[in-house]
Amino acid sequence: MTPYQIALLALVAESETAAIALWAEQLDDAEFTALLAASVARHNARAAALAEVAFAAEATVALRTPVPVLGLPVVDDTARLHKAATTLLDTARASEVPEQIVGRLGRAEPLNTAARTYSDAVRESTLTEGWVRGMDADPCQLCRWWWREGRVWPKQHPMPTHVGCACVPRPVWAKSIRQTRYTQRLERNSA
Repeated sequence: MTPYQIALLALVAESETAAIALWAEQLDDAEFTALLAASVARHNARAAALAEVAFAAEATVALRTPVPVLGLPVVDDTARLHKAATTLLDTARASEVPEQIVGRLGRAEPLNTAARTYSDAVRESTLTEGWVRGMDADPCQLCRWWWREGRVWPKQHPMPTHVGCACVPRPVWAKSIRQTRYTQRLERNSA
């Protein structure tokens, strides 16, 4: 695992703990959903910033020249998170393990945000040509299959993830990376 993945997992654990702590306070519905959405949004913003800085750091080391953070646009997903927190409330109440349900939102959201942001940085950078899947310390069967024995993917090809996935795209700086059907279609449609 990379230092970025270690820092990301620490951030994710903090987000999960904060979500579970809100559940334990037994707040009224409106207060709980508002605070949970705000907490997850804050951790998502930190995950996005961490992903951008990690990409710039990895590029700086690989290219041996300072690479600035790209400054990708921030996605305001507060309304979506509020809806997710509202939906989660009924499910958690009906469950024997509500803490796990609430914690899953706190855990999955920053992971997803970081993966999306890092993938966007790889795709938007003029320095990269592609990526390989950087798996977490204990990859699941699906992640190992997606890894494809370390296949190098073109940078326009999206990295698939699943809920709870801590894998990251590792930038590749080489030229002449073979296109996939997906990237060929993108190129054909943009012409």
